[in-house]
Amino acid sequence: MQTNDKIRFLRNLRAVRNYTPEQIPEDVLSDILEVGRWSGSASNLQGTEVVVVRDSQIMQRMSEAGARPAAGATVALVVVTSGDPDRHDLHTFDSGRLVERLLLAADAHGVGGNIATLKEDGPDIIKQLLGIPAEKRIWTVVTMGYVDEEAKRTRPKSPTAGRKPMGDFVHWDSY
Repeated sequence: MQTNDKIRFLRNLRAVRNYTPEQIPEDVLSDILEVGRWSGSASNLQGTEVVVVRDSQIMQRMSEAGARPAAGATVALVVVTSGDPDRHDLHTFDSGRLVERLLLAADAHGVGGNIATLKEDGPDIIKQLLGIPAEKRIWTVVTMGYVDEEAKRTRPKSPTAGRKPMGDFVHWDSY
């Protein structure tokens, strides 16, 4: 793949909110998770874990708890960290790195994805449903599935869908 193709691939990653019911093959899902496993982490502590959820009832509960795209996804990946308050910022940073890699790996396989967060008592509810120990922290959910192209076409365009000009984004040598 040429550099321009790689850059175009990175720039074209988009959040997907509508999925088809087609299941993601095990080998594709395993490859996506393998990419995630190799994500970098602070001091290489590898403080994140992933719970793969394919149970539609649990994904519906995730949706009700704030992770809206989970209701229509075929897979939801719940990112788990240690819950150690002294490492909160590092775990937050590491989970962000992990999520981006998972989404890029999914896109490389033609699978759409989105990031969502559990709200209010949602983390506690989902931890209990999934048997995650109370001291662990969950908040982030990555939803995945094949893109429902028809729903994508009929979705209204967001007035903020574009990007701000480079001059408003980048500051050279000083703010």
